[in-house]
Amino acid sequence: MKLNFKDRFKVLMSGHIEDFLSGNDIQNTSAKVSIDTAMKYTAVNACIRVRAETFASVPFMLYKKTADGREIVKDDPIYDILHFKPNEEMSPFNFKETLLTNFDTSGNSVSKKLVNKKGELVGLYPYPHNMVKIERDKETKRLIYVIGSGTDQETLTRDEVFHVPNESFDGVIGLSPIEYVSQSIKLGLSYEQFGVSFYKNGAMTSGVFEHPNALNAVSHANLKKSLKINYQGLRNAGVPMILEEGMKYTPMSIKPVDAELLQSKYYQIEEICRIFRVPPHLVQDLRRSTNNNIEHQSLEFVMYTMLPIFKRFEDNFNMQILSRKQRKEGYYVEAKIDSLLRGDSKSRADAYSVGRQWGWLSVNDIRRLENQKPIPNGDIYLEPLNYDEAGVEGGEED
Repeated sequence: MKLNFKDRFKVLMSGHIEDFLSGNDIQNTSAKVSIDTAMKYTAVNACIRVRAETFASVPFMLYKKTADGREIVKDDPIYDILHFKPNEEMSPFNFKETLLTNFDTSGNSVSKKLVNKKGELVGLYPYPHNMVKIERDKETKRLIYVIGSGTDQETLTRDEVFHVPNESFDGVIGLSPIEYVSQSIKLGLSYEQFGVSFYKNGAMTSGVFEHPNALNAVSHANLKKSLKINYQGLRNAGVPMILEEGMKYTPMSIKPVDAELLQSKYYQIEEICRIFRVPPHLVQDLRRSTNNNIEHQSLEFVMYTMLPIFKRFEDNFNMQILSRKQRKEGYYVEAKIDSLLRGDSKSRADAYSVGRQWGWLSVNDIRRLENQKPIPNGDIYLEPLNYDEAGVEGGEED
């Protein structure tokens, strides 16, 4: 049976799509995806970016424990490094963004400690993942960090770097999430590459003209000229088409969605979001998001994704940046994540109202949380009239 052009086109494309969906078009499936290649996949890039930018948006504070609680320490070089100038070339935001980008891609964030002539810490300089090789010295068995490549290399000891590892098997050298889930990333990349090839080489015509007889060269040229003049372009949109000599026009609608390409691509985006623990709506996948659940998903992102990351960096700042003497004196570094947990204005107002009514917030406490100046007599705490101090008998009734 002889197939017309439309049926032949369907057979051709269906075979190509079946190869794609079965994975037969993917070459060298055992090879791992490089970090640079993975970052070209939009889902991976978006997940790493949203985590890095969220991390960079939160300040790390230097505190000291006091008899009344704690106070912010601003006259220490560490405060200046974390807040104003980590090194000569980076702002605090760029510095923290770089820390987490390397942390999320290679599994390790390595920065050189910059010190003055007195040996005092004056800055931190993060190295790109592809410039760092972490090894153990064969004699001392201590960690060493080989920075650079070729003949231009520098070897640093553990005390000379600020190193934060991701999850690992030994607790010392972090695992690269991209390396361990490379097959999922490779599949996602194949969806994008297929989409490009489909539209580039798929001959996606809008329809087919069928003529009962063969057209000679002159008739074919006249037909193309007539279609271009009378029916193409915005000016001719909607103009009824007049066909002669028994010619018939058949529209075509071969689309990737016919082979469930779009559904498969969305599923792979969810896989990448699962790897980096990022809610899909933060990478612009809003299919299952509503106005009611986006706020809760965002709070869950802070609590279950970002909070462990902040805690990991806090512990390493305290262990590697602060001296033993400073730690004994009560100094510690902590991320100030209040702004990420504030919610909308109505939720904050409700929370402040409860705190004010039941006596654990004063007017000035609330104003400080909203970055406003304190007011006179604003440090008074209210006490509910029908409550007495625990363990104390109430006064006699009149």
